[in-house]
Amino acid sequence: MATPFSFSSGLGSNDGSSGTGYSWNTSNPFNMPPSGGHRSVYNYPGSSTFGYGATGTLCIVCNIRPPFSRNGKSYPTCGLTCASRLKTRQSGSPWGSSQDGGANQGSQQSSSSSGGTQRTNFTPPQPVQPGMPVCVICKVRSTLQGYLTCGRSCVEKLCKEGGDPAVCDYCHARPRVAGQNQCGATCAAKAKNACLLCKCRPTTGKFHLCGKTCKTISTMKTPLILEAPKGHKTYTMVESLFQQAWKSGTAPIIKKIFKIIENDDFRRPYDAYLKATGNEKFRYHGTRRSCQLGVSTTELCADPGCRICNILKTSFKVSLANNGCFGAGIYSSSASNKAFGYGAASGAMLLNKVVLGKPYPTGLGTRSCPDGYNSVVYDEGGAANETIVYRDDAIRPVFLIMF
Repeated sequence: MATPFSFSSGLGSNDGSSGTGYSWNTSNPFNMPPSGGHRSVYNYPGSSTFGYGATGTLCIVCNIRPPFSRNGKSYPTCGLTCASRLKTRQSGSPWGSSQDGGANQGSQQSSSSSGGTQRTNFTPPQPVQPGMPVCVICKVRSTLQGYLTCGRSCVEKLCKEGGDPAVCDYCHARPRVAGQNQCGATCAAKAKNACLLCKCRPTTGKFHLCGKTCKTISTMKTPLILEAPKGHKTYTMVESLFQQAWKSGTAPIIKKIFKIIENDDFRRPYDAYLKATGNEKFRYHGTRRSCQLGVSTTELCADPGCRICNILKTSFKVSLANNGCFGAGIYSSSASNKAFGYGAASGAMLLNKVVLGKPYPTGLGTRSCPDGYNSVVYDEGGAANETIVYRDDAIRPVFLIMF
């Protein structure tokens, strides 16, 4: 079946799998076949049979709202969200599986074709079933097994708004303990390993999100920064790396840490260069900011002079680099104290992944990367370390650290 959406993958840095972008076909919003052409007919309990161009009482997917119509044409679904669900059910997308975090509210039962007409039966979203938990967002439908929500729309709302602020942000069942986000010790312990987006399911392996649904939602609007609460495993990991990398004096106290989410187009050139070159390391970069990003907001600003927001939007650019001690390149350091000296106290610090490849160890005087090498390294392992790469694809920001 055709769909009103065109899909494009997106991948956040070391976050897992693809995301999705959408575009709307204004001339034929559901890309329906012309009258008299091939028709896909849908049967669902308690409703009449729908075909393209037919009319009915309720949307065949949500079974709640009336079908969409425009200029005398009627469609089987009520709008973009349900049209997307209908498409993913047919295509076998992970969103059509309850193992994926509730992307679909119903399930595909069977498919058959006869006499040129394809027929697909669906079970629509059901009201609350006896003994089944209620979706913590809509409070109307039962949850999908293993989840707190009934489907994609409600999980998106949960990720965006966080649910009821008076109840535990992990179980969403009991009131919060005063001054905390959870209801008690059990949920507080689980929250330390929770998805940074929905905050109510454990992260998957080495990633910072819980599964494909949250990975997809997170890449729908990138760049995005997600705060890792103090005590969360991500916060603890980044804080520990920062302290270990501090080589001189007393390290400052970190106030906030954010995971940076980017899409696949942002990551792809870096991943290709890493595969071809190898030797990936964490390196720090301090910079200034002109806005309140990471302080009172997670929204990037539009100021062309705000260095931190511009780096998050485009990554680092050699074309914009100052002609420093080692030439025009992208500078970072293995020593967090060194990077902190470049405005991070009142600005921001980025923990980046950098592809060093074959590094050229040097003293002062080197102005470019010699042939046969991929990076230049000054004072390797020391408190004054400078690590310089000379191509955009060799570095990507991964964490934002605020002081």
